[in-house]
Amino acid sequence: MASPKSGTITAYGCAPGQTIDSGTSFIAVDEVPLLSLHTAVPPFRDLQSGMRGRDVAALNAELRRLGYAAPDGDAMTWDTILAYNALADTVGAARLVKDNGWTLAKDAYVWLDGQSVTIRSCVAGIGASIDVKSELLTTDSQSQSVSVTMPQDEVVAGDRVLDVDGRMVDMPQQTTAITDSSTLAALLGSDAYRQASGTAESSESASDGASDVTFTLQWLLKTPIDVWSLPPTAFYAQHDEQACVVSDGKPVAVTVIGSRLGRSMATVDSGVALGKVRTNPQGGKPCR
Repeated sequence: MASPKSGTITAYGCAPGQTIDSGTSFIAVDEVPLLSLHTAVPPFRDLQSGMRGRDVAALNAELRRLGYAAPDGDAMTWDTILAYNALADTVGAARLVKDNGWTLAKDAYVWLDGQSVTIRSCVAGIGASIDVKSELLTTDSQSQSVSVTMPQDEVVAGDRVLDVDGRMVDMPQQTTAITDSSTLAALLGSDAYRQASGTAESSESASDGASDVTFTLQWLLKTPIDVWSLPPTAFYAQHDEQACVVSDGKPVAVTVIGSRLGRSMATVDSGVALGKVRTNPQGGKPCR
C-alpha cells in the first residue's frame, strides 16, 4: 500500500493481522491524519464540483455505504463535498475547503483495494520520512490472485463477463488469472467466495493444513450470439464441433457449442436464421 503524500510519519497504527476498514485512518503525515478509503475505481485525477465519471460514482457509492448523504449518481456535487467532509472530520483528515477550490485531490487519501483489508507486514514507522508512492505496508490482497478455469467443453470464442452478485466484471478471452485489485475485491467479497471459503476454512482447521478455495460464478458472453437448440439427430457430417443440418431443404454449416437436457446448442456459421430443420437428414448434401 503506497503513500499518497510526502513528509514525516507522526502516527502509525500498524500490526500484522490487523484490519484497516474504509473510512478510518491508520497513519498521520506531518501531524495530519490520512483517511483510508475504498473506491471501486482507484483515484487517478483531482475531482471538482460538476465533474462526472466512474470514479465519481464510486466515491459517491462508498460515501453512501459508510452512511453519508452523498448523491446516487456519477456527478460530483455539493452533497458529495459535504459527505466527504463529514467523513474526514471523524478522523481529523484534511477537509475540502474554499482555499483549494473544494477539490478532492487524487492524493487526499490512502486508497484501499477493498472495504476492509488485512495487514500482512508493516514497512514504515513513526519518524520515517516518506515520499509519494513510498510503501507503507503490505496487505493480504496484494499477494492474491484468482485463477480462472473455464469448462473443458467450452468452444465459443469471445470475451466474457462474470456475474459477481449482480455486478458484471469483464473477463477477456484466454484469461487464466485475475490480479486487478478492484476486480479481486469484488470476487473475494462475493457471496460465492464467502460460502466456499467458509467450507475451506472448516476443512483447513480439521486437517491443520493449507486449503485452496474453489468457487463458481456464472459467465455470459460480452457480445451475445444467436444459439439454436436442436435434437442431436439433426446433425450429420459432424467432425469435432463442425457439422451440417438441413434447413428449409438446404444444407447449412453449423458449429455445435454444447448440449443440455438432451438438446444440442449450435450457432450458424453464416449467421443466417434457421428455418424448418430436418430431424433425420439421411443422405444430406455437404454443407462446406
